[in-house]
Amino acid sequence: MTITRDKYRNWIKSKYGTIHKDNNPDKYKTKRWRINQNHIRETIMDEYIQSNMIPAYMVSRTYHYDQQLRSEVVSHNDRMNRVLDDFFNPRGMSEYVIYKDHFIEKHKDVLQRVNQQNILNTITKEYEVDWKMEVKKGGLHTHTLISPIDDDLIQRPSKRVREAIEHIYGLPEIPISLRDSLGLDQVKTDLLDYALRKRCDFIGNSNMSLDITPTSEYGSYEGYRGWKGAVAYVTKMMYNVDNIVDIYDKENSIILDTE
Repeated sequence: MTITRDKYRNWIKSKYGTIHKDNNPDKYKTKRWRINQNHIRETIMDEYIQSNMIPAYMVSRTYHYDQQLRSEVVSHNDRMNRVLDDFFNPRGMSEYVIYKDHFIEKHKDVLQRVNQQNILNTITKEYEVDWKMEVKKGGLHTHTLISPIDDDLIQRPSKRVREAIEHIYGLPEIPISLRDSLGLDQVKTDLLDYALRKRCDFIGNSNMSLDITPTSEYGSYEGYRGWKGAVAYVTKMMYNVDNIVDIYDKENSIILDTE
């Protein structure tokens, strides 16, 4: 872990200033934590550009139960990778590889009531209902950035993809209305949703459990837009290299490969 942390630290040190961020007002821009955060974000964005792996989709996965174990989340990320590879590119052809980067986020801790108890009011001499309070630690969820899915995988689908298209649209092929570039983006989003829900039992059935957003449609987050806004969002808790180690699932991701 120390070796990884040191590599991240040396990597980030080479980055100064921001070139991907809009010139928007930021009351924290002079704070050291914000400067560090922007350096981390900008370095990651540069890596995406240089490696030609700019993310096309952001997949947000929320557990339908209280997930506290990071090791289980990492295992589920591995399962998600395997499902997508097997669904879209079962032959493992290099020209159709889909890259994934997983960022593990923790919900905020909350103060909650746990036990009701009767407390004697020393002034009125009567018992009053009171509650014992405790802090409930926030559960974990994941944001995954996914590289583009080649049109060939949709226009010349494998048997598995073709069956999924028929299941989703009730037709043996992509509807005519979805054959332009915008339509194909919708088809890819629908197929991602279908594959993950069907073969990942840790994903719930509700709309809240899984959200898939094309990064081209992502608005703005803290001065970054589009796919850069998505990167800014998934790194919103990265203020130093220790945060990178905690948040970034290095075992199942690719862009921060510092080996």
